[in-house]
Amino acid sequence: MSRYVHLDLDAALADLAAVRLALDELELRYETAHAGQQLMLEGSLECAGEPVDLRFAAGTLDTVEDFGLVREAGGLRLVCGELDLEGLRRQLLAPLTRAMLTQRLAGAQRAGLTVEASTEVDGTTRIRVRTP
Repeated sequence: MSRYVHLDLDAALADLAAVRLALDELELRYETAHAGQQLMLEGSLECAGEPVDLRFAAGTLDTVEDFGLVREAGGLRLVCGELDLEGLRRQLLAPLTRAMLTQRLAGAQRAGLTVEASTEVDGTTRIRVRTP
């Protein structure tokens, strides 16, 4: 077991409602706290549990410990075991960021904007959003 660590998430992941939609699209199971309350992470012999707004069970995305997301004044924060942090950066945060970007681009198209994507020589994708 390990202690819990905190990672402030990118501003693109600041909206809890949009994050929940993206998590649903990724088919990740989680528990949601009731309005005005929080859920507690289990903790271990090395650390006490921590309050979160969304809790994921241990074993989700091959994690050792349970983990969660908590709403902070500046956005969202990931709370997870230190042993799970690097795996969650790859297996949770990267796909979550992509799913939320896809949501935003779909919203731009519904709003009548033109969305164009092209792949650069170095493999990066360039997305251009324009008014028609």
